[in-house]
Amino acid sequence: MRILIVTNLYPTNKKPQEGMFVYEQVESLRNHYVEELDIDVYLVNGSESKINYIKALFSLPFIVKKRKYDLIHVHYGLTLFSVLLVSVPVIVTWHGSDLLTNPAKFVCNILRYKACRSIVVSSNLQEALGYGTVIPCGIDVKKFLMSDDNVKSHHNGWEKKSDKKLQVLFPANPLDKVKNYPLFHNVCMELKKMGINVTEVYLRDIPREKVPSIFWNCAVMVLTSFSEGSPTVLKEAIAAKLPFVSVDVGDVQEWCDLISFGLVVKNRNPRIIAEKVVYLLSKIDDRRTLDNSQAVGQMDIANIARKVKSVYENVIYGEAKS
Repeated sequence: MRILIVTNLYPTNKKPQEGMFVYEQVESLRNHYVEELDIDVYLVNGSESKINYIKALFSLPFIVKKRKYDLIHVHYGLTLFSVLLVSVPVIVTWHGSDLLTNPAKFVCNILRYKACRSIVVSSNLQEALGYGTVIPCGIDVKKFLMSDDNVKSHHNGWEKKSDKKLQVLFPANPLDKVKNYPLFHNVCMELKKMGINVTEVYLRDIPREKVPSIFWNCAVMVLTSFSEGSPTVLKEAIAAKLPFVSVDVGDVQEWCDLISFGLVVKNRNPRIIAEKVVYLLSKIDDRRTLDNSQAVGQMDIANIARKVKSVYENVIYGEAKS
């Protein structure tokens, strides 16, 4: 099967971390199905210029015809605009903001009819769209698994018997508005009012290979986003056995139900979130003993690749829209 991935988020030299979850899914498909899948990637760099969507709209029909692709897999609903003129089947993966926030939500509600099959990364997106196959973005679980050699401190990372030092992870760039850094900062301020020596840690301009060590060596992750689909950072935290407290977004509750070291807070009061952080960490003495076995199999990128490939086969061999 010859597949063209069309996406508006993908790592570049200027932004090496952008769209990493799309990149990792593509590489997993390539690595696991060398003989069965021939995959190319076309980046519609909308962050550089919105004109790139129009350029892609007129160039993609010629590219598709020349390379004789069997299927186009679009990531993010807005990218559907760029494939409106192609004649081969199109599937789309919806990641969250494209279905949940305007103006993207309004535009995508029109564009969605171009796709003959939809993948959604969480059940709340399936509900928002009204249909779709739920396939979350996976992670390379083995890269995040803890060992005796890759964690500075195997207790909860909070030196409770000394000066209560606490490294708290904000799993994004603080400049990304949808991730809601101000709420995270206010949570940390509440922790400081409790006498805890807090250090804020960010995932900003971090080489991908160094990300697991940050998860291993922080004490807790606090997720405060305004909206999410199926946050990859949550799966990485579970694989790394990093305790987390999250607002109720995306499929966080579903993953939280599979483990004992995560809490979902229904409101966005920073004091309440801070209290939940303290409560959660008070129950954990040794991260190595935490159980993530029910979750890791469901998030492993090899299993996700198998599900995505199955969708490709169903579309190419003519299944009904879903």
